[in-house]
Amino acid sequence: MAVMSARLCCSYLRVYQPLHALSEAEQTLVRDCGDGLSPTPRNALGLIAADECREVYTKIVEDQTLVCPAHTRLRDLLGLVAFERTIPDSVAEMFFAKREVSRARAELESIRRTQPGIRPSVVQAVWHVPVRWFVCFDDAERRIEDRGDHLTIRYETMIRVARDRVTSALDALSGGIVHPVIVGMVYELKEWLATFDPDSLLELDYATVATLFDPDELADDHSSSDVWTAIEALGDGDGMKAGLFYRRVNERWSAPRRFESLN
Repeated sequence: MAVMSARLCCSYLRVYQPLHALSEAEQTLVRDCGDGLSPTPRNALGLIAADECREVYTKIVEDQTLVCPAHTRLRDLLGLVAFERTIPDSVAEMFFAKREVSRARAELESIRRTQPGIRPSVVQAVWHVPVRWFVCFDDAERRIEDRGDHLTIRYETMIRVARDRVTSALDALSGGIVHPVIVGMVYELKEWLATFDPDSLLELDYATVATLFDPDELADDHSSSDVWTAIEALGDGDGMKAGLFYRRVNERWSAPRRFESLN
């Protein structure tokens, strides 16, 4: 493994939608953020990576502009409230004041009231890429890219294709030897994908998580292929092969996750 960077290392699953599929509030945001940069103040906890500075991401696909509102403020609020639920009351004030959580809840209610149905177009993971994300992609969609100071891996596919893959995976995973919690997480992914326009683009970006690996390790990383080999083996009734490939991808991502306990 490469030497760990001192910053928070995150991976992202982003949905880029056609402009017409955005809510009125999101369309206004896209118009106002001409340069894409976020003016949003960040929570002191740093629940969103400091190097994530864009409020709107864009891509051109077949001459059509697709956009991904980052919803940094919404995600920051959701992260703060969710984090507060995971820690004992006795230590909560070591991380934030109670009034800060109360303000976050009030602001969330206001957002839900004024923008009903709003949901983040970006999902973030810290120190790893969740194995279930790879269900959405094929190994042929994998790209190794040079980000200047490091190499990274990125996958892209149309969201309607990703939905079909997740549905197919659930058919193989359900009612068998796979733990219900894993099946449930894949089902939640299916529900999230279903909320977006079928002509949207789905991107998995290793981003700074890639800095946790050496270039040779990235070159050997075919996690999507490993995941689908396991799923297809399960569908064929070959539990031993399925277990072998699932263990392989799970071990690849359990190593960087040890950094969670160091931060």
